Amino acid sequence: MARDPEVYQKISSSIGGAIYGGEDIKKAIALLLFGGSSKKLPDGMKLRGEINILLLGDPSTAKSQLLKFVERCAPIAVYTSGKGSSAAGLT
Repeated sequence: MARDPEVYQKISSSIGGAIYGGEDIKKAIALLLFGGSSKKLPDGMKLRGEINILLLGDPSTAKSQLLKFVERCAPIAVYTSGKGSSAAGLT
Protein backbone atom coordinates (compact mmCIF):
# COMPACT_ATOMS: atom_id res chain seq x y z
CA MET A 1 0.00 0.00 0.00
CA ALA A 2 2.88 2.37 0.73
CA ARG A 3 4.05 2.15 -2.88
CA ASP A 4 0.62 2.89 -4.30
CA PRO A 5 0.59 6.44 -5.72
CA GLU A 6 -3.16 6.65 -5.07
CA VAL A 7 -2.98 5.70 -1.38
CA TYR A 8 -4.00 9.19 -0.20
CA GLN A 9 -7.07 9.14 -2.45
CA LYS A 10 -8.00 5.60 -1.39
CA ILE A 11 -7.76 6.39 2.32
CA SER A 12 -9.70 9.64 2.05
CA SER A 13 -12.44 8.04 -0.04
CA SER A 14 -12.84 5.25 2.53
CA ILE A 15 -13.72 7.79 5.23
CA GLY A 16 -17.46 8.06 5.58
CA GLY A 17 -18.06 5.90 2.53
CA ALA A 18 -21.83 6.34 2.71
CA ILE A 19 -21.49 10.14 2.69
CA TYR A 20 -21.46 11.67 -0.79
CA GLY A 21 -19.11 14.55 -1.54
CA GLY A 22 -16.90 16.45 0.88
CA GLU A 23 -13.66 15.18 -0.63
CA ASP A 24 -11.61 18.05 0.83
CA ILE A 25 -13.04 17.41 4.29
CA LYS A 26 -12.33 13.69 3.98
CA LYS A 27 -8.74 14.41 2.94
CA ALA A 28 -8.29 16.70 5.95
CA ILE A 29 -9.68 13.98 8.21
CA ALA A 30 -7.28 11.42 6.68
CA LEU A 31 -4.36 13.70 7.58
CA LEU A 32 -5.84 14.17 11.04
CA LEU A 33 -5.98 10.39 11.60
CA PHE A 34 -2.32 9.89 10.70
CA GLY A 35 -1.18 12.89 12.73
CA GLY A 36 1.80 15.11 12.40
CA SER A 37 5.34 14.84 13.64
CA SER A 38 6.58 16.51 16.79
CA LYS A 39 9.51 18.87 16.38
CA LYS A 40 12.16 20.25 18.66
CA LEU A 41 13.34 23.69 17.65
CA PRO A 42 16.98 24.83 17.99
CA ASP A 43 16.05 27.00 20.98
CA GLY A 44 14.75 23.92 22.84
CA MET A 45 11.05 24.61 22.33
CA LYS A 46 8.95 21.54 21.55
CA LEU A 47 6.05 21.57 19.10
CA ARG A 48 3.45 18.86 19.51
CA GLY A 49 2.65 16.78 16.45
CA GLU A 50 -1.05 16.65 17.14
CA ILE A 51 -3.47 17.86 14.50
CA ASN A 52 -6.76 19.43 15.54
CA ILE A 53 -9.70 20.19 13.31
CA LEU A 54 -12.48 22.74 13.47
CA LEU A 55 -15.20 21.83 11.01
CA LEU A 56 -17.64 24.59 10.10
CA GLY A 57 -20.33 24.51 7.46
CA ASP A 58 -23.95 24.65 6.49
CA PRO A 59 -26.50 22.53 8.34
CA SER A 60 -27.13 19.01 7.06
CA THR A 61 -23.73 18.53 5.42
CA ALA A 62 -22.66 15.45 7.46
CA LYS A 63 -20.10 17.26 9.62
CA SER A 64 -21.06 15.43 12.80
CA GLN A 65 -21.23 12.04 11.08
CA LEU A 66 -17.71 12.44 9.68
CA LEU A 67 -16.26 13.48 13.03
CA LYS A 68 -18.07 10.69 14.88
CA PHE A 69 -16.48 8.28 12.38
CA VAL A 70 -13.07 9.62 13.43
CA GLU A 71 -13.97 9.21 17.09
CA ARG A 72 -14.71 5.53 16.50
CA CYS A 73 -11.52 4.94 14.47
CA ALA A 74 -8.90 6.85 16.42
CA PRO A 75 -8.10 5.55 19.91
CA ILE A 76 -7.32 8.99 21.38
CA ALA A 77 -9.93 11.04 19.53
CA VAL A 78 -12.18 13.39 21.47
CA TYR A 79 -15.43 14.54 19.88
CA THR A 80 -16.88 17.71 21.29
CA SER A 81 -19.47 20.16 20.15
CA GLY A 82 -21.21 23.27 21.45
CA LYS A 83 -21.75 22.61 25.14
CA GLY A 84 -18.68 20.41 25.52
CA SER A 85 -16.38 23.25 24.51
CA SER A 86 -15.59 26.45 26.31
CA ALA A 87 -13.32 29.45 25.84
CA ALA A 88 -10.82 27.80 28.20
CA GLY A 89 -10.79 24.49 26.33
CA LEU A 90 -12.53 21.16 26.56
CA THR A 91 -14.61 20.54 29.65
